[in-house]
Amino acid sequence: MTCLQMCNSFPISLNTVPFALPRHWMAIAGVCCCLIFVSSQTVLADDWPLDKLSKARNYSRSLDTAAVVVIQHGKVVDQWGAIAMPLKCHSIRKSILSALFGLHVESGTIDLDATLKQLGTSDNEPSLTDVELTATIRDLLKARSGIYHPALYETAAMAAKRPKRASHAPNTFWYYNNWDFNAACTIFENLTGRSIFEEFDDRLGKPLGMQDFRRMRDTQYVTGEDSVHPAYPFQLSTRDLALFGQLMLQNGRWGDQQLIPEAWIKESTTSYSDAGQSGGYGYMWWVAVDGTHFPGVTLPEGSFSARGYRGQNLVIIPEWDIVVCHRVNSFQKDTSVSRSDFGKLLGLIIGGCHHEERTSIAIAPRKVKQPTALKGHRTQADIILCGGEVVDGSGRRRFQADVAVKGGRIVEIGDLADAPAKQIIDATGKLICPGFIDLHSHAEQGLVSSDPARRSAPNLITQGITTVVVNQDGGGPLDLDEQHRAMTRLGIGMNVVQMLGHGTIRSEVMGDDHKRPASPYEIVRMQTLLRAKMNNGAFGMSAGLEYVPGRWSTPREMEALAGTVAELDGVYIVHERSSGSRPMWFLPSRDSADQPSMLDNLRELVLITDITKVTTVATHIKARGTDFWGSSNEMNSLIKKTRDKGLRFYADQYPYNTSGTDGRIVLIPKWAAKADSAAANSEAATDYAVRLQRTLENESLAAKLQLDIEYEITRRGGAQSILILEHPDKSVVGKSLAEFAVGIGSTPAEAAIKLQLEGDSTRRGGCRLRAFSMSEADVEAFAKTPWTATSSDARIALPSDGPVHPRFYGAFPRKIRHYAIDRNLFSIEEAIRVSTSLPAEILRLKGRGIIREGAFADLVVFDPSRIRDKADAFNPHQFSEGIDYVLINGKLTVENEQWLGNLVGNVLNLQEDTEPIDLESQP
Repeated sequence: MTCLQMCNSFPISLNTVPFALPRHWMAIAGVCCCLIFVSSQTVLADDWPLDKLSKARNYSRSLDTAAVVVIQHGKVVDQWGAIAMPLKCHSIRKSILSALFGLHVESGTIDLDATLKQLGTSDNEPSLTDVELTATIRDLLKARSGIYHPALYETAAMAAKRPKRASHAPNTFWYYNNWDFNAACTIFENLTGRSIFEEFDDRLGKPLGMQDFRRMRDTQYVTGEDSVHPAYPFQLSTRDLALFGQLMLQNGRWGDQQLIPEAWIKESTTSYSDAGQSGGYGYMWWVAVDGTHFPGVTLPEGSFSARGYRGQNLVIIPEWDIVVCHRVNSFQKDTSVSRSDFGKLLGLIIGGCHHEERTSIAIAPRKVKQPTALKGHRTQADIILCGGEVVDGSGRRRFQADVAVKGGRIVEIGDLADAPAKQIIDATGKLICPGFIDLHSHAEQGLVSSDPARRSAPNLITQGITTVVVNQDGGGPLDLDEQHRAMTRLGIGMNVVQMLGHGTIRSEVMGDDHKRPASPYEIVRMQTLLRAKMNNGAFGMSAGLEYVPGRWSTPREMEALAGTVAELDGVYIVHERSSGSRPMWFLPSRDSADQPSMLDNLRELVLITDITKVTTVATHIKARGTDFWGSSNEMNSLIKKTRDKGLRFYADQYPYNTSGTDGRIVLIPKWAAKADSAAANSEAATDYAVRLQRTLENESLAAKLQLDIEYEITRRGGAQSILILEHPDKSVVGKSLAEFAVGIGSTPAEAAIKLQLEGDSTRRGGCRLRAFSMSEADVEAFAKTPWTATSSDARIALPSDGPVHPRFYGAFPRKIRHYAIDRNLFSIEEAIRVSTSLPAEILRLKGRGIIREGAFADLVVFDPSRIRDKADAFNPHQFSEGIDYVLINGKLTVENEQWLGNLVGNVLNLQEDTEPIDLESQP
């Protein structure tokens, strides 16, 4: 029996095997990409036509929908968006509290008819009146207390509509009142002796098998001066919230457990108040009345919903056995879905569902055949990847094998046709390889964002990256402990290796007085800081020797610091002093021609490596500028001689011939666009064209300008390699600078000036350009070396960020597709080695970058016939194709080529997550 046959033989239930979905991405407003994806606890009904809800999916593209899950008859019939992402529930918290009341009402712990006076419940001044104190717990649940004291976590609209104090007696008037809901939670906690968050986790989260809920991360109290009763916000993923909805649909029963009393479900979802266009209101649940519930759609009697700010909706329709969970990412500014828009979407969803009457299907854990054993102990695996070929990361040839994952580790590799698993993934025709390790990443800011969409790093994870090395180019925070705590507290989408920036410690020690060599005393202080951070987990030091303040460092300073890195078995990752014949800051009109080249930089690194024996990485290695093209051979020769001496010298590379983070290169130097004193307070101060014209009118300055522009064109790869991406004159977009110059009968330098004078006067340069400043021959020469690891040099990006480099989305697939498959420069196995075990070797990472039993389950499954990068200069926000599955620490983060939005990464530690490297085994 094959793994796939075994998978198809399993019974279907909500918390078992995943389902297959079409391989296409959908735009989502808010995250700007709506992605159809699946949960490892859900399964699509195998007889369900996938186009049934296509109208709903297509309509949701026009909304700020972040995720949708649709369940009918206990099976997920469709879902799309980032269903694993923890999002704010907003007022759905109130319906959760209502459900938790049920068990304690049934046990007698809570008496709904107890008054606030009996309970000793009041508030700060002006405190509650005697009449208000006659309100009961039941009145609070119904939002009929008649208490209109200021409340916490209240929107401005709610506060504006709040009735005057004492305008209504208890249980005589319905008003959706945050004071009632917050006070109800205080009373609940006082009577049960448990926090709502503990109760939710123990009574609902764990029994339902919620995958993404982390109590310490996803819950908090909101306190303030307006009231003594805190609010209690939750964050839940859409797939976890949908499970809660399914529990309500099943009258509180889950398998053989009655988690919520059935009688309470009925009582709490009965309407006690007229809620106008929303129908009615029960115990903190909205209830359909005479079909009225959402605009534009009629629901059968017995339907009810939980709702939250900006479009959070959990709709339960018992008559049709349907649960719909709809979410909006309210971490992002201005995202919302109106009630009318959701009503239309709900109508489309219902229209695509079967409308049979409800059947009594209870969701229960799947029972699986238990064969003899997994490698002698026969425990059930979490996931088995079956039918694929394994490329283990070592560089050796692929081989046919299944891979079993349990508890975040790889537990067996081989023929696992008879092995049991919670989930089996068919990898037939695919390659299974280790997760990619990005040796040069700028993900650090995104990983501490308040937006979970950014922290889940969709542009990086969907290209197969599972670990990133951050704080590059000498930057990043000095307080790495706080960075670590923030990432851990918030939750991150991938594993992180922290570096300490040389520029960071140089600034800490030297302050603003950094345009000079450091003194011996200052170097010792820098060494002390570096040693302390590495002893606490940092993997080494990054340097940005072309940037401020590293630009003024001396080889003596860097040698001393590299020696400290070597003492602690760390890594020294160095952004060069120059990537071509001169540094990026060089201008021939201003600076001495006696500046270091990329070769000079390499010689310095080689000497420091030889003296200190530090592990060194020449990061994002390149030969930039037409006057430096062809230098790759000499650089590679120098590195090879260094490595032949047994030194641990490496490089990394993003596999593109274009540089620049966002493609906004400017050929006009800054000095030429500065306003003179006469224009400083005039309109010309913000008009770059006017400023440039004044420079041109000065004969001496015009000559210097010509010199600087011509040099910059050379540094950027020549006029034929500079592409116009944006300009007010659309006819020039897509042309090279050389083509534009020929068209207007001018030199390239004159053409650059014309682009400013006739372009966007508010933008320096007048337009957006991207330069292809490296020779493809040099890029290939670096890529072919066995010591050059793949990297992205990328931030975490969302489409709302504006232009970015294509490497942000496609670096690792491009290495495989363009250079291994299309150009045949090396094997796929080698492309994977330099993306996995090579960076793991450099970092001395233990159990990552390789597929072997006991290693961490950071894995990628990709289709070699389909893998490719799609991002380009004009459309950079495009996900790569062919990456079907990505696992990080044994958890699926990409499934069926779709980003799930979950947060399962860890911050790694030099002292805990590394192991010695055998120098004899180096390639």
